[in-house]
Amino acid sequence: MNTKILLPVLLIGFSSSAFAAKVVSSPDTLSSAMEVLNLPGENRRMAIDGNPKFYDSFISLAFSDKQPMNLRWKALMGAAESKKLEATADLLKAGSHDQWYMRNAALVALSEVNPTQAEKLAQKLVKDKALVVRSAAVEVLGKNMSAETRDLLWEELNKDYNFKNKQSLWVRHQIVEQLAKKPVDHEIKSFAGLLTDADDRVQLPAVRGLQKLTGVKLGENKLKQSELVSLWKDYVKKEKL
Repeated sequence: MNTKILLPVLLIGFSSSAFAAKVVSSPDTLSSAMEVLNLPGENRRMAIDGNPKFYDSFISLAFSDKQPMNLRWKALMGAAESKKLEATADLLKAGSHDQWYMRNAALVALSEVNPTQAEKLAQKLVKDKALVVRSAAVEVLGKNMSAETRDLLWEELNKDYNFKNKQSLWVRHQIVEQLAKKPVDHEIKSFAGLLTDADDRVQLPAVRGLQKLTGVKLGENKLKQSELVSLWKDYVKKEKL
C-alpha cells in the first residue's frame, strides 16, 4: 500500500456487534498479531506490508466484539495491508457491519487496495446513518467524479439526514468542495443557487465552482467571504445565470 492509512483518534469505545469472524486463530498467533498491531505506525506498516502471515488473525481481531474499537480498526487496516486486493471480500463484509467504525474503516482500506469496489461501496454508504461514514464516502467518491457520481452527490446535498434541527451539517460543504473541483457546464445554475444557501460554508466552494465555469474572477484576494459572495450574487443576477 503506497499511501499510509491513518488511525484517527477515537475517544469512545463500542462493544456490541452482530458479526463474528469465521476464522479462529490460535492464541499464540493472535497474541503475535496483536504485538504487531501495537507497534509504532511506521514499524507496523513495515512488518505487515505484503506479508499475509497474520491475515487470518487480523480478520479475527477486526470482527471480534471483545476487542476495543481502536484495535479492531488497526486490525482491519492490517488485513488490507497484508493481502491488499485479496482482502476485498472481507473488507466488503466489514462495509456492511453494524458498527459505524467498521464501515468507515472498510471504505478507507478499500480505497487503497481496490478503488473500484471502494467507489461502489461509497455509493451506498453516502446514505449511511452515521455522518462520519457519509463523510468518508464523499471523500472516496471525490476521487473519481463520473457523471453518475456527480448526480448522486447533487442529490445527497439536500437530503434530510444531512441537516440536524434544520442546520446544515459539515458533509454538505464537503460535497460542494468535491463538486467544485472540476465543475461541468450544466451545473452553473446549481452553483449559482448555492450562493444563497443558509450555510456560509457552502457558499465559498460554490464561488470556486462558478469561477472555473465562467473564467471570471471578481474582487481582490483579501475580500471577506461575505463581500465576495455578494459580488457573485450581483454578477449572477446581471448575467442571468
